[in-house]
Amino acid sequence: MAKPSHDQMRAMIERHVENWNAGDKDAWLAGLQAVVTGDFTMEDPVGTPVKRGWAVMSEAWDNSPNADWKLTIEKMIVCGNETAMLMRSDGVVQGAPIAVESLETVQFGDDGSVHWKTYFDIPEGSEYGEWTSETGG
Repeated sequence: MAKPSHDQMRAMIERHVENWNAGDKDAWLAGLQAVVTGDFTMEDPVGTPVKRGWAVMSEAWDNSPNADWKLTIEKMIVCGNETAMLMRSDGVVQGAPIAVESLETVQFGDDGSVHWKTYFDIPEGSEYGEWTSETGG
């Protein structure tokens, strides 16, 4: 598949959130892979090592406290070959509820690739924060 349509881009992001919130890793990966037929890279957040490929995305899922976190799309704009989102993640860090706002961009390449960038402050004491700060590939 070449670059997806705006509707396909929007639907991929919506499925990402739905599958994440449902705690369904297999559906989450499959939903992304249905649209991303080329390379997948992610900076989560920007400033941490770039994650490359599906194996590290599977590892990212495994290192995230999925049961305790729910994602919400506050706003999404699809423009050209990119989406930009204002997201909210509600979860728990060290036993305390927390809400994290993020800006996220997803750039779709003509070759079926995606580069996803997230912009947020890693909550202090977050186990995922420790993993993502050290993991690339």
